[in-house]
Amino acid sequence: MLAPVLRKIIQNKTVMIERYLPSKGNLFVQKGDILEPFQKLGDCMHSPNTVYFPKEFEPVKFLREKVYFQKGSLIGKIGAKKVTADENGYMSFDEVSGEYFYEDMPVKFTLLSGLWGEVSDVIPESSVLIKTVVAEVDLVACTPNFSFGELVVFPNPTEILEKFYLESFVKSTEGKIVYVGHYADLDTIKKARDLKISAIVAGSADPVGFSFAKSANIGLGVVSGFGKLETPDFVYKLFNSVAYRHVFFHGDLGVLRIPMSGVEEETVSSKKKKTPLKVIKKVTKGQKVQVLQKPHFGKIGTIDRVSVSSIFVRFDNELGPVEIDLPNFFIIE
Repeated sequence: MLAPVLRKIIQNKTVMIERYLPSKGNLFVQKGDILEPFQKLGDCMHSPNTVYFPKEFEPVKFLREKVYFQKGSLIGKIGAKKVTADENGYMSFDEVSGEYFYEDMPVKFTLLSGLWGEVSDVIPESSVLIKTVVAEVDLVACTPNFSFGELVVFPNPTEILEKFYLESFVKSTEGKIVYVGHYADLDTIKKARDLKISAIVAGSADPVGFSFAKSANIGLGVVSGFGKLETPDFVYKLFNSVAYRHVFFHGDLGVLRIPMSGVEEETVSSKKKKTPLKVIKKVTKGQKVQVLQKPHFGKIGTIDRVSVSSIFVRFDNELGPVEIDLPNFFIIE
């Protein structure tokens, strides 16, 4: 009997990752340098927040040059509504769009490597191209966002625990990438938006929540699919082992890239490395499978035995093996 293989983690030795400054600045590395995650690549002065006002915005005075305002100062009106400066900064006029915009005072931005690797190329005052090793976790569905941030890993919780963890981390989740458990419902995704989380990863989500994330420009990636599906245990263990490491959410590529050190790379099973891999395999006892048959849809278990046109699968919370018909399952690696 043959079945399709869903390969969730792949090791890739030749990934090139670009780290760039948000504004022109200074870079302190050169081609051939060996990097570690907390090594400083460069710095620049950068405004952390820029707000464009609608066409109906009326400034306190006509201006075309950059004008400084203090926090709390009146800078204009939109209809009858007064607009004040949230922070010290500058208001300017964009000649191309014909809109006024406000920039917070520039602050020093420090660019860290965030990974182990070797500098492959440097674009002066702009960016660094790094050759590195990553573990790529396949995301079967994700919004087309890109983000980079610290990975926060929650347990695979019940819905009540999930909300408790989000509330508990309210002061520390901004700009981070958060694994929220087996299932991300609409309320969790909305909470992630409110907390300014960079991206969330879950075992599964529903189409409504996914559509909301896409429309709200929130990074959302699911490991197993739509519905209430579990995250494979070995994927969750990988997340746990690299918690609080900086990772890369590539929605356009459908992967979560986790930088790995040379020592960690040596411990990765050879079957997870970037070599020619089969898309179907012979079904054998002991393989991990994800089931697509009710009432066990989405569950992951271990093959106990194989018959002519079905398999018998053991789940953690079941007393005995459950028969699953071909083709209602795929092999998980």
